[in-house]
Amino acid sequence: MSVLRVTVGGVTQHFPPSAGDVRIGRAAGANVVVPESRVSRQHLVVSYDGGWVARDEGSSGGTWRDGVQVSEVPVDGAVELTLGGPSGPAVSLATGTDGAPPRPPGTIRVGRAPDNDIVIDDLLTARHHARLTPNADGWFLEDLDKHHQTFVRGADVETAQLREGDVVTFGKVRFVVTGDGLLPVPDSPSSGGLDVTDVHYALPGGKVLTSGVSLDVAGPRLVALIGPSGSGKSTLLRLISGELEPSQGSIRYQGIDPHRQQEEVHGRIGVVPQHTIAHAQLTARKALQYAAELRLSQDTTAAERRRRVEDVLAELSLAEHADIPVKRMSGGQQRRLAIAFELLTRPSLLILDEPTAGLDPALVRQIMTGLRELADGGRQVIVTTHDLAHLDLCDDVLIMLPGGRVEYFGPPDGIAAHFGTGDWADIFERLNAATPPPPAPATAGPGLSEWVRRLNPLTWLDRLSGYGRPDAADARRLARLGTAAGPRAVGEAPEIVGPQAIDQRRRRQQTWVLIRRQLRLIWADRGYAGFLIVLPMVLALLTFAIPDETGLGRPTSPGSTEAMRLLVVLVVGAAFMGMAATVRDLVAERRIFRHERAAGLMPDAYLAAKITVFCGVVLVQTLILLRLVYWFRAGPEDGVLFGTGNVEVGVALGATAIVSALLGLLISALVATPEQTMPPLVVAIMAQLVLCGGLIEVTGQAVVSQLSWLVPSRWGYAAAASTVNVTELVPNAPDDALWSHNAVAWLGALLALAVLGAAYTWLARRRGGARPGSQSRLRARNGRSA
Repeated sequence: MSVLRVTVGGVTQHFPPSAGDVRIGRAAGANVVVPESRVSRQHLVVSYDGGWVARDEGSSGGTWRDGVQVSEVPVDGAVELTLGGPSGPAVSLATGTDGAPPRPPGTIRVGRAPDNDIVIDDLLTARHHARLTPNADGWFLEDLDKHHQTFVRGADVETAQLREGDVVTFGKVRFVVTGDGLLPVPDSPSSGGLDVTDVHYALPGGKVLTSGVSLDVAGPRLVALIGPSGSGKSTLLRLISGELEPSQGSIRYQGIDPHRQQEEVHGRIGVVPQHTIAHAQLTARKALQYAAELRLSQDTTAAERRRRVEDVLAELSLAEHADIPVKRMSGGQQRRLAIAFELLTRPSLLILDEPTAGLDPALVRQIMTGLRELADGGRQVIVTTHDLAHLDLCDDVLIMLPGGRVEYFGPPDGIAAHFGTGDWADIFERLNAATPPPPAPATAGPGLSEWVRRLNPLTWLDRLSGYGRPDAADARRLARLGTAAGPRAVGEAPEIVGPQAIDQRRRRQQTWVLIRRQLRLIWADRGYAGFLIVLPMVLALLTFAIPDETGLGRPTSPGSTEAMRLLVVLVVGAAFMGMAATVRDLVAERRIFRHERAAGLMPDAYLAAKITVFCGVVLVQTLILLRLVYWFRAGPEDGVLFGTGNVEVGVALGATAIVSALLGLLISALVATPEQTMPPLVVAIMAQLVLCGGLIEVTGQAVVSQLSWLVPSRWGYAAAASTVNVTELVPNAPDDALWSHNAVAWLGALLALAVLGAAYTWLARRRGGARPGSQSRLRARNGRSA
């Protein structure tokens, strides 16, 4: 059976010959709706009479094929038409055999695979995404792939009873429910633009950052935001992107609140920050490939991702620079690469913060011309800029006053008439002289009852027990969205999906991608990789500073303390290797992490990948260190658990290195810049040296003994000393119960290391943003710096 496939705006619909005439036009009653002003209400009809034929219905703009107006076209194979003119919206017609498997009568299947009834060309959508089954109340929707989100009336659902007029979103493609099924709403500015109405934003202290901002951006346009410092340009961008919530007023993009419905708007809005968001060591192509794996649908194939990456590189004229490391690209190329990351998901709204800052005039013109081309390609582009020489490339200019008020919004050629001058120095002088709005009433601080609640131990216990629980996180998310948690009756409202159904596979997939990316980052930085390889060799050489007798074995001369001193070098060396590997890692990537998190990266996956890779790295370093030392020094005579002391000492040193690596990640999460990591690193290493127990006696000393419990070297040294039997081999050794030559002491030291490691990880997770509820605090910090 010859089936007609009609594709408009990336959405494909199938029509068998039994469906009758297929009408295409702007009218809501058409089989295929094309909501463009150049398209007539009844523009084109495709009929079957032994073969499919497309006929123009006397449209005002005509039907065009290859730049030639046509009135009738046989559909034999694939036919590309444009409606309303040679540059009008495209309609693809194709015929083929319906190879779909049998299904219940009336059922509609939606997804990316070609055997669906409605095929969506969107890499954020699953291959087989959802199924709609007709019933007495309308349509019953089932999400077929629990790892991809489906939204009904703004709620993330697993199953839902649909009624006529409901809006359903698969990936980033929206449909309106009708009595006959689903009517696609193209993801384009023409199907609903940006509507900002009387938006105010003030900090808790009362400082006003935006005041009464209103603008309506309809259709593909390039809009420039300019104004003096403190005029709220960056704050307005954060409000539009959903990063901040307005104190008053409303923001809608295609009818969606970008703050309260962030998950649904994900993929429609692309945000390009001013700073570089790619790892400097990677090539542009490799960085985009990893980003595609993290951002696109989990069931996309490698070929689909490669094709999308190559399309983006070609669109931004980066193909010839794609295999150059990012650090060697020019400033303009790096800015275009930042845009490329956002274009992977084909957003219809692109927001850029100062993309021309710091560039020479030629690169500025190149960037602004590229943004003009992106807008001409059917997108809305909003950019903050201090470049005044290329405003003629923009459709509209928004000029803001200090305090975030709008002074002018309109075409560039109307600016001179509005201000009475075309001299920008005079214009900015007038803008700076404007009186800022009065401060908003300060937000009242917590009252006595709130402080009592906060200080209640039961409140803290509830917080600690709730963090990390998917149900607690989901309850907070639903409360923020104003949606009641828990399943409801199918006839009442969409059933809310538990986050476990979606997050587990997504977390594993992202973790695997990030592990591979981290390994490539280490290998690509040859200097850093060389440091990691040489470090255990240098530490092994330091052991030669200790006079050689019998290493960790039984000494031949009375009074030898070689075993204690050698263990200090080994244990503190393992601690140093762990901390040195990780102490700069999180803080060096903080800007990249925050941007990737806003684009859908799961913080738990990010931290898990870091821990996995660096634990592996420090274990390899420990093996190298021990192998070199054992070539020249004897190992312990026997163990307490495994029978061989060499293995037990290796386990103790490996555990010390791993927990120290976790301590390094915690320090990296706490500091603000990479330069600030050195002082805490030095202090931590000195603490590990002094408090390990092998340099000075810590047992029985008040405060010192308790402080030693907090450092990994104390427990790593205790485990190794237990295996070596230091208290027997070294005369006058401290009578430390943790060094007892038995399995209980050895296992107890390892258990303490595990507890320390878990505590360091938990603290790094909370400080680094990988915990429920942290996004609002991140937004608050961003708002204060806006």
